[in-house]
Amino acid sequence: MSKSVLIVDDETLLCRTLANAVRDAGHRAVTADSAEAAMQLLFPSHGFDVVVLDHRLPGRTGLDLLERMREEGQATPAVLMTAYETASMRSRAFELAVAGFFRKPFNLGELLECIEHVAETEEAVRAAARTGRANSA
Repeated sequence: MSKSVLIVDDETLLCRTLANAVRDAGHRAVTADSAEAAMQLLFPSHGFDVVVLDHRLPGRTGLDLLERMREEGQATPAVLMTAYETASMRSRAFELAVAGFFRKPFNLGELLECIEHVAETEEAVRAAARTGRANSA
């Protein structure tokens, strides 16, 4: 089933490459070049199955965006990319329930596999929740 993926990165070439790869895999890809642009796409409703975001963005960081998503009640799975990993950043990412973590440069195939896995897992969780609600009604 086709998934909707938001890709947030200020590196135009990388963003375009990721979007093309996601589309080639049969999914819908939307791009944003900053946390602010992503917030306009995410709020008030999101409609994305996965968000792939860079940590270093103009203005706010990817983790700031992820924190805002969580504060707004959005549990959309997120995959974080960074070329500047620190232990505290990785710790904060996992506190915010990041579903995947990739250090740049990364293997594009592995990132696509992660996106697929995260989207399928989220779909299974949603289906189980719907089944649970139907059984309790």
